Amino acid sequence: MAEVIHLRAARQARRRQREQEQIHLCVEILGQSLQAHLAELSHAPEEEWTVRASKIRKLSELLEYATGLL
Repeated sequence: MAEVIHLRAARQARRRQREQEQIHLCVEILGQSLQAHLAELSHAPEEEWTVRASKIRKLSELLEYATGLL
C-alpha cells in the first residue's frame, strides 16, 4: 500500500531539521567563544575588566537564548 507524502510537510520537516542543526552549531560556537573570553578575562588588565565582563554577560545571554530554541 502506498503512502501519500505531502510535499509541503516534507519541506517543512527538512527546514526544521536544518534549523535545529544550525542552532546546535550556533550554541557550540557561542559556548567556545564564552570560554575563550572567560579565559582572557583572567589575564586582562584591570581597566578592561568592565568591558570584558559586559561582553561575557552578552555572550551568556545569547547562549541562553539559543539553548532555549533547542
